[in-house]
Amino acid sequence: MKHIQMKYNLLQIAFWMASCTILGYIAVFLKYKGLSNTEIGIVSGISCLMNMILGPYLSTMCVKSASLSSRKMLTLLFICVGLMFVSITFIPLPKIIIMLVYILVYSLNVSCVPFLSMLCMDLIRTGSYLNFGLSRGLGSVAYASTAMLSGFLIDLFNPVVLSIIYSLSSVVFLVILFTFPTVKDKGVINEKSSIVSIIFKYKLFFFLLLGFTFTFAASTALSTYLIDIVKNLGGNNSFYGIAIFFMAASEMPIMAITPRLMKRFNSVLLIAVAAFFYIVRNYTIALAGNLPILLIGMACQSLSYALTTGVITYYVTYHLEEKDHMMGQTLIAVMTSGLGSMIGNVLGGVISDHYGLSSMLMFARIITLVGAIIIFVAAATKGKALFKKDNRYN
Repeated sequence: MKHIQMKYNLLQIAFWMASCTILGYIAVFLKYKGLSNTEIGIVSGISCLMNMILGPYLSTMCVKSASLSSRKMLTLLFICVGLMFVSITFIPLPKIIIMLVYILVYSLNVSCVPFLSMLCMDLIRTGSYLNFGLSRGLGSVAYASTAMLSGFLIDLFNPVVLSIIYSLSSVVFLVILFTFPTVKDKGVINEKSSIVSIIFKYKLFFFLLLGFTFTFAASTALSTYLIDIVKNLGGNNSFYGIAIFFMAASEMPIMAITPRLMKRFNSVLLIAVAAFFYIVRNYTIALAGNLPILLIGMACQSLSYALTTGVITYYVTYHLEEKDHMMGQTLIAVMTSGLGSMIGNVLGGVISDHYGLSSMLMFARIITLVGAIIIFVAAATKGKALFKKDNRYN
């Protein structure tokens, strides 16, 4: 199992290194290609909408096909994304074509996340022990390191280096993925399950995700247009890379100890705590008067996004029926990287372009509060049970 844990660690590292170039530097790359904030918001927003459609569709294909495993799906997605990303980087294309291709690049990349989670959760479901939080945390450190390195390289050269970093990371990912074991119980997974059935069947899970959608939307807006916040405070692309590093690297400690936290505290209580720290994180960033305060806000990513992501991923495995695991993981991606990102990116870009950066920061603060309140209310429905340990994780 130590050997498989190491492989999964490396998979997460390579995946988030590659993803950083697409997700973390979307504004920098597309501005280099001549797009405005509104156009960037449209690209990322439609990408998220596409993910809301593609995610469930690809998951359904995977669970219904006897020959299409999570590993094969990840291989196909990575090859497609790599070819398209390299094409728009090195081939001169009209702006509209760049926008359309990047929409596919972004949405297909995000669609990989549920399959990557299921590689781990399938092994856990069959009795093996893997620390998903540790692997995901290492992925965050890799994302952070890639972000910082990319910032310096972009200042030295230009955003074309993002495509080169993606290509190298993808090769490493695919080589490791080729040797990773596949675990799949068709007798269980082929039972009926859908996004709609998950929503009505697990109402607490859905409302926790709904609140997470709004807090995630706010943090997405702040992250996507972070380059504007940094420059407004006197920073540059290099400092932008440092800020991304602070944000992503802070996720590692909390994600690594998530399994231990869930043995001691109720999972819903942990998500409520994370909602509180989302308020701390997003308000600190939005109200930052200088670069050091901005970095403090970015570091709060650990107790907000990292804690929520780690807990909600395990929550699916331990609280949902086995036949609902794949769609449960997919719903997480649909509600956060799909709907949440669409709200944050589209409205954030439009508000920033038409009403200014300060209005966009106000928008982020408002929807953070909305999301946190939804989570607090959902958590309160558990009553005294909220403060009791959940024996599922022992």
